[in-house]
Amino acid sequence: MQAINKALELAELGIASYPTKDKKPLTPHGHYDATTELKKLKRLFKHSSDINIRLNTSHLIVLDVDRHTEGKNGTEALYKLAEQHGNFFSETYFESTPHNSLHFFFKTNTKQLRDKTNLGNGLEIITDQIVIAPSRGYEPAKHMSFKDIKKAPTWLVDMAKVYPSYSVENSAQYNGIKRYGAYLLEEMAQGATTGQRNTYLTKMIGKMLYQGTAPKVVYEFACIANQHFVNPTLSDKELNSIFRSVLKRQQLKGMSV
Repeated sequence: MQAINKALELAELGIASYPTKDKKPLTPHGHYDATTELKKLKRLFKHSSDINIRLNTSHLIVLDVDRHTEGKNGTEALYKLAEQHGNFFSETYFESTPHNSLHFFFKTNTKQLRDKTNLGNGLEIITDQIVIAPSRGYEPAKHMSFKDIKKAPTWLVDMAKVYPSYSVENSAQYNGIKRYGAYLLEEMAQGATTGQRNTYLTKMIGKMLYQGTAPKVVYEFACIANQHFVNPTLSDKELNSIFRSVLKRQQLKGMSV
């Protein structure tokens, strides 16, 4: 099926799309130009047939199961989630990618979701844009279509939510005496975006280690901060590098760990 035919089919379902060549958008503003308007789609997809089709996933959640990155087993992590929450992915629409990953699609009307949320171990939640079949190398599930997309389970949506930042002013009505831990937690809740993420996590990790918190506990809190207060989430490799660097620096200062 040509990309334009797929785009028109998706438009009937209220799903906006736009064309790309390899990874480069063929529209001026990328996924912001995605549309469901038939005339606009025909104009956007006037290029050659050898193009990819991307979705603006503003009403969808995509669970990306990585099966090719060394050291990660997304399939194993997926089944661990199924053990906790039931076989949530078995009846919804999914596709395979050129690199042998799997994309499971779910519906949601929830707003303020992170563009990408790294769950670790080869799993990632994507809510901004995604390439789909009939793009080259993408294969849809047999006997299924976008009509078969199921509603996202609440726990999966919660994992992708952007949590509000709370400042000292937000808690001014509380009359308790603040101590260092309270200020540290409020600072953590402020979060960070691109350009500030490394500095934010470095400060959080350093302050907790300086106060004598066990490194194992500090690392767990760093993971929580990265998942819930950093947008977009840093990779496990980046987070581990920051943690090791700060821990080494504190040890050189004579901190007992």
